[in-house]
Amino acid sequence: MSKVVEEDRLRQLIALGPSLVAELDPDALLNRLLETACSVTAARYAALGILDRDRRELERFITVGLSAEQERMIGERPRGRGVLGVLINAPRPLRLTEVTAHPHSSGFPPRHPPMRSFLGVPIIIRGTAWGNLYLTDKRVGEFTDGDEYAATTLATWAAIAVDHARILAASAERQGQLEDVVRRLEATQAVAVAVGAETDLARVLELIAERGREIVEARSVLILLQEGVDLVIASRAGHTQAQIGACLPVAESISGRVMLTKLPALVHDPSTDMRVSP
Repeated sequence: MSKVVEEDRLRQLIALGPSLVAELDPDALLNRLLETACSVTAARYAALGILDRDRRELERFITVGLSAEQERMIGERPRGRGVLGVLINAPRPLRLTEVTAHPHSSGFPPRHPPMRSFLGVPIIIRGTAWGNLYLTDKRVGEFTDGDEYAATTLATWAAIAVDHARILAASAERQGQLEDVVRRLEATQAVAVAVGAETDLARVLELIAERGREIVEARSVLILLQEGVDLVIASRAGHTQAQIGACLPVAESISGRVMLTKLPALVHDPSTDMRVSP
C-alpha cells in the first residue's frame, strides 16, 4: 500500500473517533462505522452483528454494500451460524482468503452475492463481547495486516461510542424519572391542598379522581365506595362511560377483591381478565 493511501486511511480513522462519540443516534453511528470500514479496507461489503443478551446469537445484523433488492432476495438475516459464529465463540480477529474454505463455513443462502475474502473483529465493551464487525470481498487482493489493524481500531472506536451513548441514554432516563417523581409529588401536594379546603364529600372525591388521573396519566379513573354487598361508583374522571351510582358486586369484581384483600392489582387487559366484572 502506498504511503499516500496509508496516510489517508490514518486520517479517516482519526477523524472517525470524535464523530462517532458525538453521534447520539445509534443507527446513524453504526452506519457511519460500516461506511468508514469499507472505505479504509477497500471491502465491498461490511456488516455489524449485535449479540443477544446471552451472547450466543446475533440479535441484529446491519449491512452496507448490499442493495435493498439484494437484501430482499437473501431473506432472513444471519443469526451467527458458520464462520460468523466462530467470532461469537472465540471473540478475536479472523482473517480468511477464501471464506467458504473455512471448516465451519455453512455456505451462502441462495441468491446471495458471491464473497471470497473475509475479515472479522469483535467489538468489546468493558471486557464483554457486544458484537462483531465483518468485512468481505476486498476489491483488490486479500485483507492485510494493515486492514486488520484498521478494523480493530474501528471496533475500538465503536465500543467507546456505543458505551458513551448508553451512558447518556441511562442518564437521560434517570433525569426523566427524577422529573416524573417531582411532578407526581407536586401533583400529590396539590391534591392534599385542594381536598383540605373542601367539606363536601362529592367534591372531595371529584378532586381526587381528577388530580389522581393526572398523577398516574390514566385515561380514566373511578372511585368506588362500598354499600352493603356492592361497590358503588361515587366519582369518575376522564374518558369513561361508567355512570355515577352504578353498582359492582364485591364478590365478583377485581375492585371488590382489592377492597377485601387491601392489596393492589394490575390488570393488563380488562377485556380478557375473567376477574373483572362487566
